[in-house]
Amino acid sequence: MHQRSKWANKLAFLKFNLTPKQRVYKSGIKLFILIVLPIIIIFLPENYFDNRESICLSKVFFNEECYACGLTRACKHLLHLNFEKAFAYNMGSFIVLPIFSILWASWFFQERKKIKHLVKEIK
Repeated sequence: MHQRSKWANKLAFLKFNLTPKQRVYKSGIKLFILIVLPIIIIFLPENYFDNRESICLSKVFFNEECYACGLTRACKHLLHLNFEKAFAYNMGSFIVLPIFSILWASWFFQERKKIKHLVKEIK
């Protein structure tokens, strides 16, 4: 018989044995967040992040800009189709935003598919 390690026993509480109905609620909450968060970000004013203090650890501790510095601001301007400001903040946003959008869409459709499957399982 297979013996579980003592660490596996201590971490056993992390495994959730959820019923299908509970899994539908959990996926529903994820789906809600995946829908609402982008809507909030899109409807924020274009310059919402422009005058904020930098939270980049590289900038704060070493006063050096990293490759991601300005990425949030650039993506926000890119969402508002202000390409010049987006390019000025971080030209990587033209690559990162489409990739992140594709990832977001895959997460969204994966959760949607999971909910449909769980609802069929419940019925």
